[in-house]
Amino acid sequence: MMEMKKYDRWAEYLRLFSQQNQMRPTRIGIFEGAPGVMTDFWIEDGLQLKGIDLDTHGADGPAVEIMLGTGENSEITHLTHIIAKTMLVKIVMSTNGEADGLDIEDRQGRTTILRFENWN
Repeated sequence: MMEMKKYDRWAEYLRLFSQQNQMRPTRIGIFEGAPGVMTDFWIEDGLQLKGIDLDTHGADGPAVEIMLGTGENSEITHLTHIIAKTMLVKIVMSTNGEADGLDIEDRQGRTTILRFENWN
């Protein structure tokens, strides 16, 4: 778990996380609200992780940027999801000890979850 005061280390952590998990199929969902009245919506399913960056400048910083895509050189599909005003980044581990994804909380009380799909 990385707290706000330590975001100077986030960029390096996210760069390493990206390298270790590059090209893995993903899904991204956003959750907000309290238990019992929580709203969730899924914005992506199956695109490959291309990278994760951190932007610490500007009014919306720190902002985590998740870049996804498919294809090689032709007909490439890209999606960049930005979590503005990030407060917390947590790695989620699977039962076998591998990274299963990230939970990223923002100042508005939303949690963006990035999960990895099966490699099969």
